[in-house]
Amino acid sequence: MAEADDATVVAGRLTREFGAPVGLFDPTRGAWRVRLGADPELFPRGGMELLAALASSGVGPGRAGVCRPDRRGGPVWLGLPVPALDGADLVALAGFAASSEAAEVDAWGPACPEPALRAWGQAVADQLRGEKDAQAFCHGSSARTEGGERVLIARLIRRLKISDAPERFQALATGALRAALGVEATAWVPDNPREPVIVSGEVSGEVPGLAANGYRALVPPTRHKPAFIDNQPKASLEVAPRRIAAVAADSHAVTGWLVAINPRDGRPFAFAELEVLGPVASLIVTQQTNARLYSDLNGLLVGVIRALTAAIDAKDPYTSGHSERVARIGVRLAEELGMPANQRSDLYLMGLLHDVGKIGIDDRVLKKPGPLTHEEYRVIQSHVEIGVHILTDLKKLHHLLPGIRHHHERLDGNGYPSGLARDAIPLEARILAVADSFDAMSSTRAYRRRMTPMQIDEVLRKGTGTQWDPKVIDALFACRMDIEHIRQKGLGESLQLVVNDTLGRS
Repeated sequence: MAEADDATVVAGRLTREFGAPVGLFDPTRGAWRVRLGADPELFPRGGMELLAALASSGVGPGRAGVCRPDRRGGPVWLGLPVPALDGADLVALAGFAASSEAAEVDAWGPACPEPALRAWGQAVADQLRGEKDAQAFCHGSSARTEGGERVLIARLIRRLKISDAPERFQALATGALRAALGVEATAWVPDNPREPVIVSGEVSGEVPGLAANGYRALVPPTRHKPAFIDNQPKASLEVAPRRIAAVAADSHAVTGWLVAINPRDGRPFAFAELEVLGPVASLIVTQQTNARLYSDLNGLLVGVIRALTAAIDAKDPYTSGHSERVARIGVRLAEELGMPANQRSDLYLMGLLHDVGKIGIDDRVLKKPGPLTHEEYRVIQSHVEIGVHILTDLKKLHHLLPGIRHHHERLDGNGYPSGLARDAIPLEARILAVADSFDAMSSTRAYRRRMTPMQIDEVLRKGTGTQWDPKVIDALFACRMDIEHIRQKGLGESLQLVVNDTLGRS
């Protein structure tokens, strides 16, 4: 019975959120768990066909999607994942009218543009997932039971990531604390008025009538009382919390306060609950401090990469912007090949840094306008190993070195520096080899003019299977128009994003 009740509660909440009929479908059973807001017969009988249509629109773990399987006037369906209820992952399906006219006569929700509907669904899905994460922290370990505080703190420590934005950890911590204490709401109230108050409360994210900034009125104006309990309502507030417990994150309350209000069972707060609030507040400050240090490290690494890329460009005006273009072309090829996002981030950095070793090549060789001698060519080849040597001390970038070292290998084994062949060459290096060659042929150099698109295509086709990976060449021709447009110079926000991703995973 509890299973049905839980599903009904969630479906009812979503029905109120969307103003639309909502059903929860269990894909493992192939059956509806609950349908609310409209005659059950109006929902698709099986549901699996609807799920298949939604899957093609993006519905999946953590993602919402929209589809309209019936183009003859049927509803637009919004699908979003619902975290496990009693062990079963469900999909919520909400039906919306296809037009404003249909909304006036049909039982479906209001007509809404599909992009806005998808964004609405994603916001709700993210909220559901965040609440489920907080509940998971406290499953079977109320902070009010013996040992519950230690379990809560241990779980929060395991989730303390310096690469997360402070607001994200604050939301996780306040949500977990609220579930563990069994209170109506908890809030992190930073002392700095420019920082947002983070609230974990009811469906709306707050106790009705108490907006986020209203929590600032609940903490004392002086900094000489680092913890307090107030079990009397405050008549000065429009909607007064019945009971309040608050702890400063430090002895002088210069960082912020962690606040809990209104135990659900009506009990007064006790001193033991302050002992739970204190360590959680300290963790919030610790994560915030470390996140700022991480941000500084992030900025330093971005600056190093920008400086190295600028140094490469400064060596030879003919190749200015080459590294950035290779990076962007490589990422576009990787997208065409279906490479995951984190690998594409790594590939972007490899592209930026693939020629960094040319900093150590004599200008007389690097900029020579005529043909190179055998010895001079060997000097040019050494740039890959020089590049690896330059980057070796940047330990956060060690996983990029294979792609940088081997981007001049050939599929037939006649490349350098190691003479690797076929699948022994890292995929990232095979992609960079194509991106590097394409941009080089598309650019004017000291010793030749740029080649025409037809000439480039002919060279690429002739080298397929011997110099370059056929799959990568096929990907290039599949997105050729996009590749042609990647000619802009300069480093944009993409560098900041991929460095953040790389540091976070490292």
